Amino acid sequence: MAFADVNDPAAVLEAVREFDGIGRDAFLKKYGFGKARDYFLVVDGRRYDSKAIIGAAHGYQFPELGPLTPRDFVGGEKTVERKLETMGFRIERLGGQRHHKISSDEVQDAQDAAQAEGAFDPHNVEDARRKTLAAIVRRQGQPAFRGNLLRAYGNRCAISGCDVTEVLEAAHIVAYQGPETNHVSNGLLLRTDLHTLFDLGLLAIEPSAAIVVIAAELRSTEYGELHGKKLRLPSILNDRPSKDALALQYERSGLAP
Repeated sequence: MAFADVNDPAAVLEAVREFDGIGRDAFLKKYGFGKARDYFLVVDGRRYDSKAIIGAAHGYQFPELGPLTPRDFVGGEKTVERKLETMGFRIERLGGQRHHKISSDEVQDAQDAAQAEGAFDPHNVEDARRKTLAAIVRRQGQPAFRGNLLRAYGNRCAISGCDVTEVLEAAHIVAYQGPETNHVSNGLLLRTDLHTLFDLGLLAIEPSAAIVVIAAELRSTEYGELHGKKLRLPSILNDRPSKDALALQYERSGLAP
């Protein structure tokens, strides 16, 4: 089964009617999908979570096979949007102010910019080494800010408990906007990969209970084991992450219910 098999607009409209009939939350729960962040199917002026709609539409078009689940999706969200557009539907992308998740286009632009900085020169090894060390320092964060987080979290990742300091980074909860945002309560000490997911809006912290929330599309991967895990909090109250900052990131990530 694959979303690429869905090609009947009538099946999509049947899914839309079911969505309208039972409501968004019940529809997403029934089919096991998370809320869309960037791209939405638009029908008669109303927005619909496109991946969930496609999943349900598969069941309407192929009742003997049933609906698709998030695990059945091989392509990314934008591939799903193109599928809907080929069937004549309109797709709407919400602006970055509403969601914090970084789009794949933005990632590609950053990769292109990095590539444009210059080709590899095997004869200039010392210069390459300096660039590598500088990149590591930038990723790890400002030394004083990172040092305070290492102390606060006992040199362990706030989520995984990893104690390899070379891969622990200072993550801003609210994006860096000057020295005042380098406060330990506006930071989390995170393993490199978890820092990346946090910045991409694929990982967030539910603020009231300090629980890790993983995006639905990653819950079938190894990161799914972290979903619902309690955040490791510093023993000193003043070092603990700001609930207001966590709430803001949680909302911007699009993972909040």
